Amino acid sequence: MSDDLLSRDLTEVLRGVEGVVDVFDAHPVVEGAVRAVAAGLDLAGSTGLVEISRAADSVSVTAHVATGLDVPTPETLARAADALRGRLAASGVTGDVVVSVSARLVDASR
Repeated sequence: MSDDLLSRDLTEVLRGVEGVVDVFDAHPVVEGAVRAVAAGLDLAGSTGLVEISRAADSVSVTAHVATGLDVPTPETLARAADALRGRLAASGVTGDVVVSVSARLVDASR
């Protein structure tokens, strides 16, 4: 699976995690802007918001989410990280896997 397809898949996984209200682009700002423009011009399909970085024997995944107030944010972040690890394992990602999920916003409305 390509990194772009995996990023889209992981983005959808995060959207299904209890307590996650939204998923934000975790890519560097310039890359995120270019991807948004390309998608807006229909030069690219829907892009994933989860950043994936690969090294020789490791994979690093970074995600930024908004969390609701009905569930403690640390619990939501832990569930999100577990969901990402599970999907990565199911996708056949091997080697050292580092997952980082941070809350960029806590949202009171649903």
